Amino acid sequence: MTPAPRSTWQVLAMRIGLVVVAGSLFAVAAPVTSVVYGVPVPLSLLVSAVLSITIGIAPWAPRTAAVAHLAALGALGLLTAGSSAGPWPVPVTGIIGLSVLLVVLGVRTSWRLTAVVWAAATVVPLVLVAVSPGRWDQADVWTASFVVSAGDTLILSAAAVVIGQRRSIRAELEAARRDADTEQARRRAVEERARIARELHDVVAHSMSVVHMQAESAPYRVTDLPDGARAEFAAIAETSRTALREMRQLLGTLRGDEDAERAPQPRLVDLPTLVTATRAAGIPVTLDVGDDSGVGRLTELTAYRVVQEALGNVARHASGASTVVTVGRHGSRLRVTVTNAAPDVQGVPPAPPDDGGFGLAGMRERVTAVGGTIDHGPTTDGGFRVVADLPLHTDDQMHTDDQMHSDDQMHTDGGTR
Repeated sequence: MTPAPRSTWQVLAMRIGLVVVAGSLFAVAAPVTSVVYGVPVPLSLLVSAVLSITIGIAPWAPRTAAVAHLAALGALGLLTAGSSAGPWPVPVTGIIGLSVLLVVLGVRTSWRLTAVVWAAATVVPLVLVAVSPGRWDQADVWTASFVVSAGDTLILSAAAVVIGQRRSIRAELEAARRDADTEQARRRAVEERARIARELHDVVAHSMSVVHMQAESAPYRVTDLPDGARAEFAAIAETSRTALREMRQLLGTLRGDEDAERAPQPRLVDLPTLVTATRAAGIPVTLDVGDDSGVGRLTELTAYRVVQEALGNVARHASGASTVVTVGRHGSRLRVTVTNAAPDVQGVPPAPPDDGGFGLAGMRERVTAVGGTIDHGPTTDGGFRVVADLPLHTDDQMHTDDQMHSDDQMHTDGGTR
């Protein structure tokens, strides 16, 4: 189990506490080992230092600390075996150090490691007795030391394991709560996408269907309709069908429909159809598409949407103005340029009052999302120009085909500058 995360102050307090305990143990164990048991000072300092240091590093290197501590405990038993002045084979300082180590392991690591270390620490005194024949006749000494050491460390280890398991369970509960919150947020997002899809269907799809049906039925309802008007109604019907098709794709994407994700998206080869529909609306458009080999799908979609939005702005604000659309490589980038001449002011109707003003902003967001740049502004002759430079490939970037579908939400037919 993973321990619960702690604050910086808790970590600092733990480190300070371990340093204090390790320093205190060393300050007591070294002189006691030398004075009481008659161990040479250098060896006493070395063994006491290992016993103290391993307590300090136990939270970060538990296995290494445990092995080193048990080895030092065994060495201490061998060094003190020749003296009968104190408890043996585990001196009091050794019991204290081992108890602290097991508490740290029980709280900070798994119960399995704590149990293994306790079992090994219980076997070490028996091994020391077995290899020290001179102490066999002092059964009361080593038996008392063994019972006190094993019993004391068992109780402390069990208490530490209970605390550690409680912390781990609390950490798992917190992680489960975070997962539940994340899942709930994801569910809310899905529900919101479904709600948006329903709103789009109610607000836009129905109106476009009405426009399509009216355009389709106009030649049959209106007698003596000129050929030009028939072509105009046919173009309106085709544009409506295209808008409805893309609207269904968008709605399917919002609802998580996998079939919608596989639906084809507009590409550069679809620009002539877009230009033809724009010409039918009374806007003279010239299209020049250069070499487009090796251009990524997302780049093609972005270029198409830029042209679509720019032509929509021309139709909205400069109806009838001659427009030139140029798409081609410019160095290592794909450049899209849409330039319209000055409009006939007398022939341009004013923009509708519900004008949202998000056309250029949407283009900028779309182009920026694929790592491109866009520049737009009026020309010296009173027209307007939009220039977008796009990377040839975006497949190796963080943008996926799912974004290629969802970013169609940024497109608003007839957006304004």
